[in-house]
Amino acid sequence: MIDQLGNGLLLGIIISVASVALSLLYSVTRIVNFAHGEIIALGAILTLFFSNPVDSRVIYLDRFSPLGMDFFISAALAVILCGVFGGLLELCLFRPLRKAEVGNIAILVVTIGLSIFIRHLYLIFATGRVQNFPLELERRVTYLFFDMTPRNFRVLIAGLVVMVLIGLFLTFTRIGKAMRAVRDSGELASISGINSDNIILFTWISSSMLAGLAGIFQAIINDVRYNMGFLILLLIFAGTVLGGIGTSFGAMVGGLLIGIFVQVSVAFPFMEGHTEAKNAVALAIMIVILLFRPQGIFGQKERIS
Repeated sequence: MIDQLGNGLLLGIIISVASVALSLLYSVTRIVNFAHGEIIALGAILTLFFSNPVDSRVIYLDRFSPLGMDFFISAALAVILCGVFGGLLELCLFRPLRKAEVGNIAILVVTIGLSIFIRHLYLIFATGRVQNFPLELERRVTYLFFDMTPRNFRVLIAGLVVMVLIGLFLTFTRIGKAMRAVRDSGELASISGINSDNIILFTWISSSMLAGLAGIFQAIINDVRYNMGFLILLLIFAGTVLGGIGTSFGAMVGGLLIGIFVQVSVAFPFMEGHTEAKNAVALAIMIVILLFRPQGIFGQKERIS
């Protein structure tokens, strides 16, 4: 049970960072982005491309091969490029749709189609094989009650630090306050002198960078797959809804809880031989909680008048 709790914390950190990114985007733009998983995978795939040895040929492109760069530089470049990709999505796709006053249902369908399109691009150009970052193997070490590798422990700490920094940024910076103003009312924010388009662009960039970082964390702990983001997308949505959709702090807590529920459920006697159903247990717990608190743990009820 203790081992599964440690694994749950690691999975929870991945889901938390990704859930915060998703919640941040939804709170400002009201877009439910089903392509979020593909941005997560992009962070891991780009890091793999930049960091793998030149002769490894992970990426199936005739004129390009992995660059053999330092892993941390590769990860930083990947996060930046994920932000650029998110910014391009906003400028080239979602802003024109917003200006054309396309409905939320249509935009939801667009994100689903975008998700399928990008995921199959990864399958064509990256590889369908499971890959790993070029990192040395490490032995497990006991931290408090949990056994994990030093690298995974650093990922856990880094994820916690990132979430604290996000909370401080949204609470105390001018951009964070502007993002919350646009979230509450885009029209009132514009009257107050806030450029809503710039704030939405910044939100897309920052959300995509966080998603790419979550993908790197996921690949460090597990491995790199072309559909790795899609595989945990349902858990990310669950963490966001459980914590309270549109609330970043709620997404942090909800993501951690979902990750812990998923891994700890494996230790239950009735799950023996059925570990593939662990996601269902976590989602069932989420449903039960939402029956008693529909707005999520930290969400607020909306008044209708």
